[in-house]
Amino acid sequence: MNSIFVHGKVTKKAEMKLLRINNEPVPVAVFTVVDIGLPYQRIEPTFFLVNYPKEAASLICDYLVEDKEVNIQGVMRQKYTKDDKGNKIARYYLCADIVELLPVFNSGKKEGFTTNE
Repeated sequence: MNSIFVHGKVTKKAEMKLLRINNEPVPVAVFTVVDIGLPYQRIEPTFFLVNYPKEAASLICDYLVEDKEVNIQGVMRQKYTKDDKGNKIARYYLCADIVELLPVFNSGKKEGFTTNE
């Protein structure tokens, strides 16, 4: 199967959706991630639409906010929709198996921790 690993940043707050998969309601976190590449690379950023259809989606959705750094592992999927003129359009998205929230470091301080100065 095709597998992809993306390290990037969330572009805006994730949305929760409830989809029916095999006649069962499944929570899905839907968000976009920008792959910023390595610092020495001079490439245009790549944007990925991500669907995270797991029970854990409802638990981490509030943490998937703009500029949150994440690692995502999953597979690329394709679905077809129609535009305003009825033309068939292929849309690609990443169906995530694993979403890892990465810590944010500000001035050497880890998010959520405070120190007495």
